[in-house]
Amino acid sequence: MKITIMILSLTVAILFGLNYSLNDVVASNQTVNVGGNGTLWDSFTPKNVEVKVGESVTWRNPMVVSEPHTVTFLKDPSFYAPPATAFSISNMTELKSLSPPNQNIDPLVVDQNGSKALIVDNARHYNPVVIDSSGNNVTYLPINSEYTMVGTEKYVNSGWIWPEGLAPPGAPPISNFTITFEKSGTYDYICSVHPWMSGSVKVS
Repeated sequence: MKITIMILSLTVAILFGLNYSLNDVVASNQTVNVGGNGTLWDSFTPKNVEVKVGESVTWRNPMVVSEPHTVTFLKDPSFYAPPATAFSISNMTELKSLSPPNQNIDPLVVDQNGSKALIVDNARHYNPVVIDSSGNNVTYLPINSEYTMVGTEKYVNSGWIWPEGLAPPGAPPISNFTITFEKSGTYDYICSVHPWMSGSVKVS
């Protein structure tokens, strides 16, 4: 049975401006709000959840504005994926845009150690992706994924989760992310857009 945060409680919290936060909830197959209760945008609610092996947690974004969040598990902190990075360009010629004409865009080209480099968005930051225990095998997941975590992955990322119907044009319309946990332990995660946001799943 899927357990969700009570709509009535959220409505009361929003109407009366309450500092709504659940810290520890024990139930099976839980739902966690990324972005608090819709007004507290910088927290996971509940922050800490407990499930049993074989049960799942679903993360959703209840924000009323188009604010993205991620659910990012980092077994190895060196696998943190920055939003953008520099790529070298060999034999650089004129860059031609594939966007419709007259859009207000320009590539960001920087000088890096005397060579020209192009700043490019990092797909591993924005999209649902898993990097296995070896660190070499990268698997991109479909949007709104249901992923089974074995606990050895170096990196598991939901991609940018937007409020339902509020993903900007061109962005993957990710509105939820579900993980089924196959091994006991405590799994800490962050929002890679707002790294001070953190939460945990305790699996027993």
